[in-house]
Amino acid sequence: MKDPKRYMNNLSLIIVSLILSLVNTQLQADETSKPVTYANGKLENGIISIVFNLKEGDFSILDSQSKEILLSEAKFGLPSGRRPTSVKFLKVEDVKDVLGLGKKVILMVSDSNLLRYSDDTYGHLPAQHLFSYTLYRNNPALVFGFGLKTPDYLSMRLMKSDLLKGAQLFGGKTIKNLKTLNGSAGAQSTLVSSKNSRICVNNLMLTGLVGGTRKTAVWGGLRYNEFAAVNTLDHSSIGFYAEDPVGRLIEEGQTYFAKDTFYLDVHTSEPFEALERYGLAMRAANKARPNIYDFPITCGWSVSHVSKLPNINNSAKLIEELELANKSGLTRYTDVSLRLEPDKYNLNTEQGWWDDAHMQTFKHLVPPYETIAKWSKAMRARKGIPYIYMQLGMPSDDFSRKFPQYLLFNDASKVDKRTPGKGWTGRVKHPHHQPYATYDYTDKEFSKHFVKAWKKLSDDGIRGVKVDYAATGWRPEGGFDDRYSTCNAAYRRAFKLLREAFGKDGFIDERNLGVSGRPCLDVTAGLVDTQRTWADSNKFVPQMVSKSGLRWYKNRTVFNYYSDTKTVHGHSQDILESMLTMNFLSSGRLDLSSSYSLFTPKITHTVSRTYPHYKEPKTARPLDAFTGGKDPQVYDLELTPDWHQLVLYNTEKRASVVSTSLSGERVDNALGLDPKGTYHAYDFWSDKYLGKLPGTARIEQKLKANCSAMISIRKATPCPQVISTDRHILQGWVDLADLNWDPASKTLSGTAKVIGGEPFKIVIANNGHKLLKAATTGGKSDIKAHSAAGLNCLILSSANTTELKWKLKYK
Repeated sequence: MKDPKRYMNNLSLIIVSLILSLVNTQLQADETSKPVTYANGKLENGIISIVFNLKEGDFSILDSQSKEILLSEAKFGLPSGRRPTSVKFLKVEDVKDVLGLGKKVILMVSDSNLLRYSDDTYGHLPAQHLFSYTLYRNNPALVFGFGLKTPDYLSMRLMKSDLLKGAQLFGGKTIKNLKTLNGSAGAQSTLVSSKNSRICVNNLMLTGLVGGTRKTAVWGGLRYNEFAAVNTLDHSSIGFYAEDPVGRLIEEGQTYFAKDTFYLDVHTSEPFEALERYGLAMRAANKARPNIYDFPITCGWSVSHVSKLPNINNSAKLIEELELANKSGLTRYTDVSLRLEPDKYNLNTEQGWWDDAHMQTFKHLVPPYETIAKWSKAMRARKGIPYIYMQLGMPSDDFSRKFPQYLLFNDASKVDKRTPGKGWTGRVKHPHHQPYATYDYTDKEFSKHFVKAWKKLSDDGIRGVKVDYAATGWRPEGGFDDRYSTCNAAYRRAFKLLREAFGKDGFIDERNLGVSGRPCLDVTAGLVDTQRTWADSNKFVPQMVSKSGLRWYKNRTVFNYYSDTKTVHGHSQDILESMLTMNFLSSGRLDLSSSYSLFTPKITHTVSRTYPHYKEPKTARPLDAFTGGKDPQVYDLELTPDWHQLVLYNTEKRASVVSTSLSGERVDNALGLDPKGTYHAYDFWSDKYLGKLPGTARIEQKLKANCSAMISIRKATPCPQVISTDRHILQGWVDLADLNWDPASKTLSGTAKVIGGEPFKIVIANNGHKLLKAATTGGKSDIKAHSAAGLNCLILSSANTTELKWKLKYK
């Protein structure tokens, strides 16, 4: 008998690590993989070949094995819109970085009419655009870089670089059943489209059939430092460019290469694999490790302003709220966080000062917790995690007047500037989120003040910060003390300083971007833990799920996404279960706008089923995303190749049947499982066994509007196996450990994380074996029959929260 331990949870963790390492093998190949070579204008790694045509100023990408053309007529875009005056091979370099081993080809492209004035440079060399192309071992993606070499008589600002332009996909052949997906950020919608023309920031994906064969392309920003990434599609022609409204200053006679890079994969044919490969590459390139929000966060502002409940947004009221959380019983399962929001707007505020004195002035810190240190200490003593709030670019008027040198252009005169119109004739001079005077995050003295203020808050016990109105820190007008800085670099610097103050374990939230016409960008990758995707709301609607669900390849990998606060009171039980399930799968955190005074035992029990969170950098795939529906309804969290957590979610406004196939192509709404295998299916919320299904089966459920079902799908083994628990919606992934089948003694054993005073039910599929008895150390165990034949329930209990070791003996 094949060792059945491979099906058990402890080894499943190893399998997950192997899965991730297999994907990362494409990124971090070892010495045994085929080396990257460059000769006679061809860069290749055995997977793809890049053929440069310096005479025509373009290049192509071919499949190294089949010689099929994957990309052709790829050009270097120049500001003049013309062909380059010349394209020269500059050099080839060996590369060893976070993406692995490879080679980089650097080309120098001349355009004597760069500034559109004259071709005559009077014998001097014009500016030279630099483009790099890096290919890694065992990796189908090509990584692009860019730079500029200025002439010895002229300094320049690099505001845009067209790295890829006019490139024809798949030999220019017709792409049928075309679907594209934009890689949006913040509050921007994430949408699948059938149109063959599209422009979007961050990244873009196209998939379709070429000659009956599935083809996919993924292109976009990879590493972010000073520029945004913009991506284009025009029929079968693709492109991308780096852009910044201020631009990077490059002195005369200097050679500049941006740290920003771009990504292109036209080889990986399956869209889920292609996008997940890109997400992991982006994670590696930006050294992104978003912290896991293994606790709910109650927003002091939202409870009153959104849910219209009594105000709790001060230090004393939040301690009272924390005591209610303990009384509700939720802290038996998880710590909880409460966020103090010093959110005074307009005129004089706490912003810029970020100290106890000003938070006292505006009644956010009140006795007996009149300092952040006192409040944090009281929070920690009650199983609370102290969280706070700031506004990124909305300084207090008195702060601006006292420190004009900390502002853009070193100028505070705009503090009193008014927005034109009748609505701004009183004390309030402009919309609070559209300040005219704002901080300069490149100013060295302001940077010291900022880090000092936030380091003190961190030292006083604050664990995380919500950065509100983040878009106010993205300043296209410039005015930076660092004259070399781009707009995007200055914006990133704000979060770098915040990360410096909080350290790697601090929680940093970037509130929804897209306010006041600013773009929704991924430029904070590797710096922030969370991006918010929705405006102020406590609603639960399908579009919230879709917005982050369609970014699954970046969710928990590069960013955590969340759609603002949620109420857990006032819902039917099935809607509450659905909201918690979909938030758990498509988001990285749960923010609350319900007071703990409204928690019933049933609400507490239901919320507790979603804690703790899992640790792996992955999330559920929207399997039906490319089948024509408006909002995905089928989500698949692959824990191992043989263990999937499937969610069916009815996004319609009426009761409807939602379904998927166990086997088949994932892009066609299937889990892609072995059609020859058999699988146990168990519905968590209904506590119902759906049967032992053939791999060719289709699972379907009729669900009420906005309701969902969480179903564990496990490949049947020759030996007894766990198929569900009642403790956690992942049904054994985070609440069980050390699962093992010993064929010699015919014993199934494991460790359960039992909550004191609460029975812990484990559902066992006996798989043809006869169960004799159960045993545990340190608690009680009982075997009960299940309503389905061939199953049993192991009930564990303990007076105290503990880890119980258990055994089941079989005949």
